[in-house]
Amino acid sequence: MDYQHARLRYQFNKLEPIRNGVFPEYGGNVEFELLSFFEICYHLKDWIKHSPEYKDFSNVEHFVNQSSAMRICADICNRLKHRNLKKRRSNFEIGIFRLKSSMTVGPEASMALASLKEATIETERGQECCYALAKECLHEWERYFSENVV
Repeated sequence: MDYQHARLRYQFNKLEPIRNGVFPEYGGNVEFELLSFFEICYHLKDWIKHSPEYKDFSNVEHFVNQSSAMRICADICNRLKHRNLKKRRSNFEIGIFRLKSSMTVGPEASMALASLKEATIETERGQECCYALAKECLHEWERYFSENVV
């Protein structure tokens, strides 16, 4: 597995512990980690287009455009980069992450545990769980690689 694909999996694997409240280990900023995932996920396409090992993967733009999850991923990433999207891939103005968390405090202050109850975003498909969207994007890349490896 190449470095960029491994990097995507690494970022995805950080999301579940963060979702379950293991904030101190991963910096504690859920929104940052979600944005990082979608940025890495979308930019994998650019890496493929410019890597000599993947010259036969010229259909990567078509892949992104045909997948609603990847179109949404592209819009999240590009909105992060440009603030406002003049041109979007999905058929909807992407919303912002809506995060709802709770705090459990133990007998000592150091035993406080924040857990994320919900992380959603409004997309062309309605309100979606950010983690489910991230998982779908990861599966889309897995499918792309399985169908396009020579």
